[in-house]
Formats: sequence, structure tokens, C-alpha cells
Amino acid sequence: MTDAGRPAQAPAAPTRRVLVGACGMGNGHASRQLNLVRQLQERGHRVALVTFGDGVAALNDAFPSHVPIAEPTHFPGGWVAMTPTGIDITRSAANGRELDPRGDAWNFALCEQVAEQLGDAPEVVLTDYEPASAQIAYLVGARLITTEQQSKFLLYRTPDAGGYTRWHEAAKLRYFFPAADDRIASSFFPLEWERDERYEGQVIEPILRPDVLSMTPEVDGTSVVVYLSPYAAMRQEPAEFLRVLAGFPEVTFTVFSKTPIGDAPQNVVTSLFDRPKFTEALRTCSAVVATAGHQLLSECLYLRKPVLALPFDVYEQQFNAMMLDHCGIGVHGGRELSADQLRRFLDQRPAFAQAADRLATRQFTGSSADLLNRLGL
Repeated sequence: MTDAGRPAQAPAAPTRRVLVGACGMGNGHASRQLNLVRQLQERGHRVALVTFGDGVAALNDAFPSHVPIAEPTHFPGGWVAMTPTGIDITRSAANGRELDPRGDAWNFALCEQVAEQLGDAPEVVLTDYEPASAQIAYLVGARLITTEQQSKFLLYRTPDAGGYTRWHEAAKLRYFFPAADDRIASSFFPLEWERDERYEGQVIEPILRPDVLSMTPEVDGTSVVVYLSPYAAMRQEPAEFLRVLAGFPEVTFTVFSKTPIGDAPQNVVTSLFDRPKFTEALRTCSAVVATAGHQLLSECLYLRKPVLALPFDVYEQQFNAMMLDHCGIGVHGGRELSADQLRRFLDQRPAFAQAADRLATRQFTGSSADLLNRLGL
């Protein structure tokens, strides 16, 4: 397995005041930033964080040295409504009037808090889909580096997926991050489409957490991990979903969720989401059933685990699930889990795992390990 964990040594860059933003919806954005924050600390930079929601729990006390966290007054941009092709202006305007979006554009109080934490205004801002930190960069003239994986849909003319177009994601990027000194996107699959020359940036391998990078995967053929995300309603009742799993008594399904899911069949183990427990389960399982978030799929690929994806109704997840099929490393599961679908997926696990090994060898090149060197940090 390629060791993409440690950055190459380079001449020491001047220490900087660095603000790191991480979107707090789910765990993927914080997971990507965690590795970068560790490297920034090791290099002597003074670091502060802006995040909210799940990001607070994921990042708080996660580092050897304390990193202060500033939280926006509300979820930045939570009032923006989307269509399959972009921003719904009318609905967004109505939502904004109801939710009072004044803090989205210029959160001066947040900027003041960050400056106090860093000892002065930040000189560099790295943000993973977190708009308030980007607004601080614009406000104080800091160098802005975006590190979210969605920017690849700006950089490449990717095809439609699940009834959505790339502009579903690109419109939000243009709105929240209209200008960036450096756009860094990541991808677990090769980008083989035409570049959109209107937008500049680079694509690197997925940025993974150090604990994932250090793992040696094993395969327990009787174990399958299931992740139920809280950020979209299940399209089938939990009891029906569990009945499908019950039809495979030879498999133990470990189901992780943010909230209790009730009584489970004998072959189903339920667990409230716990990051170390979940990561260890990923390391040893034979396959994964989950939504189609980029970070989770990247971790599965690194650990050579096939995935049956039940994507959200957004372009990014629909496209990620489509790429599982295209690359032969899993299945786009559609809207609901069925017994026939799950049986076919489980039967193909060895072939999917072999394809995942070939793709991971190609995709994990070490390009994220020396990212800070190339950025002069």
C-alpha cells in the first residue's frame, strides 16, 4: 500500500497566522482538515479553526496542542436553496428573509474573535467548504486556499448524474468562494473529462486522516459495515431496511448512526457513531453499505473496501455513486436497498476489492502529503 501519510521535508517556511475552516455538516470536511492542521502545527504555524455542527466535536481536542475554535452565529449559507442545475434565487430569497442571513456576508464578530485567537488577523485561510472563514479572508486580505473536493466540478466538464448537472455544485462554489488564490480539489477517481479553462486549480489524491493512513486493512468475510447519515431522510422505513439485512444471516452487519434506530435482527449490531470504533470496523470489514460522501468513499478505497452506495439527491453524491459503478469498485444502489441488490453486491465483493486495489494504487500517489510544501507553508 502506498504510504501517503507523511509530508516530504522542505526548507522551513516562515511561520504564519493560519485560519482553517471546515464545514460542519457531516464528518468529511473536518476529516480532511484534521491532517492539514496537524501538519501546520508541526511546522510552527499559529492555527485557529472556524467550524460548526459536527465539525466542533470532530476537531475539538483532536490535536496534540490546543487549537481554538470559533463558531459562526448560524450555519453559513444554510438558507440557500438548490435546484438540479444551480441556486433557486426565489426560494433562497424567501429563506433568507425568514432566517436572517446577516452573519453570512460579513461576520465581523467572528473575524474579531479569530484575530484575538491568532494574535492578529490571519495571513492565510484554508477552507473546506466553510463560507464564514472565506469571508474573513476577503475582509482582511488574507491568502485564501480552498481545499474542498467539490472544486473538481468547476475544473472539469463532468457529465450529468442522477438528473443533476455539475452546476448544482459549481453554483454554490461560485457564490461562497468566488475568488481563491489557490483551489485544491481531491478525487478518489481519475478525472478523464475536458478541463473547463475558465477556472484554475489543481486536483490531488484524497486527503485522509492519519489514523486511516496508518492502517493495514484486513478482510473478515462475515462482516459488513453500514453507515446511516443523519443528513438525508431514509427513503425506506428503518424497519424495512433492517428486514433486508436480516435476510443474510451469514453476514454480521454493524450499523452506525447518529441516533438510535430501534430493535435490530440477530445478525445486526447497532452502534451510535463513534469515530475510532467506526474506523476500526472499516479496517476489518469485507464491504460497506452507505451514502456516497466523497470522504467516506475515499477511505473505503484506501482500505480496499467495496461499497454499495445509496446516494443523496445531490449532484456530488449521485456522481460519486456513478463512479463506483464506472470504476468497478462498487454499486450505485439507487434510492432503496433491496435483497436482490444486496445479494448481487455481496457475491461480487472479491472482484470489487481487486478493482479497488488497482484503483487505489493509481490514485494514492502521495500528492496530498507534500501539499503544504507546494503551497509554501
